[in-house]
Amino acid sequence: MAVMKGNVWLAPPPPPAVLKGMNIVMRPLLSSPLGRRIKGVMLLQFTGRRSGRTIKVPVNFHLVAGVPMAFTDAPWRHNFTGGAPVTVIHRGRRHATRGTLVSMTPGQMGEAVRKSLDTGGSAQRLGIKTAPGHVPTAADLAGLGPALGTAVIKFDFKP
Repeated sequence: MAVMKGNVWLAPPPPPAVLKGMNIVMRPLLSSPLGRRIKGVMLLQFTGRRSGRTIKVPVNFHLVAGVPMAFTDAPWRHNFTGGAPVTVIHRGRRHATRGTLVSMTPGQMGEAVRKSLDTGGSAQRLGIKTAPGHVPTAADLAGLGPALGTAVIKFDFKP
């Protein structure tokens, strides 16, 4: 179900089976030489805090005020509470860095998404749709509330 606020709305996410299939394809692709050509996606590799397993997750890359971020409300985000080591593969480069989970209000999230869009982030990959000719403001995006998400993971590397 789409969440609407004026001239801006969020499309529903793809079905879980589609996401699983995309992840199966993206994990090796991002780690390969072809990964250099993929700008908007990065691969996170980290150790689960409870399971101790190695977890590899492709996520959308967002640059907000010069800081690389992943916007997510997925349960695995809790591995970054208080900060945790992570290997980020972005554009074919491997970065051993630290990721920190940051909770945000809808207003802060609207600002972060607007800044990401201003630096080349993809509204389509975020599921953001707008009326023809409308450029969403931070306030428009904040108006989507929790449906837009409430958490980001900030990374310490410089892209």
